[in-house]
Amino acid sequence: MERKFFLVYFIFWFCNFAFSEKIEKIVSGKSHTLILTNDGYVFAFGWNKAGQIGTGNDKNIIKPIKVKLNNKEYLKDIVDIGAGDIHSIALNKDGFVLTWGGNISGQLGDLTYNNSNFPVFVKYKNGKIFNKVIKVVGGWDFSVALREDGTIWTWGDNKYGQLGDGSTINRNYPVQVKTDLKYLKEIIDIKAGAFHILALKKDGTVWAWGNNEFGQLGDGTYQNRYYPVKVKKLKNIVKISCGAFHSLAIDKNGNLYSWGKNWKGQLGDGTYQNKNIPVLVKGENGEGYLKDVIEVSAGRNHTIVLTKDGNVYVFGGNTFGQLGNMILKRINFPIRVYNGKELIKDVYLISAAGNYSVLLLKNNYLYFWGTNEGEIINKFEKSLIHLPFILAKF
Repeated sequence: MERKFFLVYFIFWFCNFAFSEKIEKIVSGKSHTLILTNDGYVFAFGWNKAGQIGTGNDKNIIKPIKVKLNNKEYLKDIVDIGAGDIHSIALNKDGFVLTWGGNISGQLGDLTYNNSNFPVFVKYKNGKIFNKVIKVVGGWDFSVALREDGTIWTWGDNKYGQLGDGSTINRNYPVQVKTDLKYLKEIIDIKAGAFHILALKKDGTVWAWGNNEFGQLGDGTYQNRYYPVKVKKLKNIVKISCGAFHSLAIDKNGNLYSWGKNWKGQLGDGTYQNKNIPVLVKGENGEGYLKDVIEVSAGRNHTIVLTKDGNVYVFGGNTFGQLGNMILKRINFPIRVYNGKELIKDVYLISAAGNYSVLLLKNNYLYFWGTNEGEIINKFEKSLIHLPFILAKF
């Protein structure tokens, strides 16, 4: 009874919680989420055991809160964000990268292995501030940056070769991603999973490296790769995404491809078999193939998809309610998201975390459903939210 009362109060409280900023981007790590607004500020909520929320302490946060630079100032002038397992990343307008949270593997890139609950600058090995960056993403315990010259730089955990430098040595400073003969170039987008990375080249091809236990590199093997390899059977790709152990890509015609781990149906191809070569994602309720896809985001075992008509689809693992719809069984094909009264539509942004989902409607309502592994709702037990509810109004 007490838990039900708390959850009702929690939802009622959030429904009356509003901001004045406009959201530009949402990214989620395993159990925390970052929100970038159009005025260059970053908000965060979720698990905070390593200081990844950026509040100066390690207290879990149940409402979006503005990230601080230090005890006196807020982090500002940010143009991109990324989130890992227990760390966060931000790119400022001058091309410098700031990181905060856990640093056991050097994922903050500040030449130390010390956690930080305030943002710190990423530095080169020689101590100079890392610069000329245009995009950032976070993996499990590593970080990835795309520089303006089309090269990729990585730092942090490297046990599976995910840093792409040909070694398995962790780095607490950025190193440049190589092929076996030269450096990888002409990259326009990057994404990171738990232990693997995808890179999109300007010619529409996709390259991958790191852990390949489930075929998430898409090269037709299950061998880990310490250098980038080309993903098979893909061309004219315009967007990419990584789940923890699966990968996805959208082509110029709005078709969606997936590969990697599939034990929960997160590939959406109507099966539960892993795939080491990309396959087309089925259509709604398993009929035909999904069309007109414009965004895709993947979590630990589930996937969220946005189509150009503003509709959102989900598939994959659902043990924790991360698919919504008040059903707790896995689904291996796309279904629409239901909020208890009607199908959700007019969606603008989507984000999949470890075991929860977040989306923003065009009216600036931020929805949440699933479970937060950081137990941000209840200190003593994990809470499942099987239907989307309004987290905040921006």
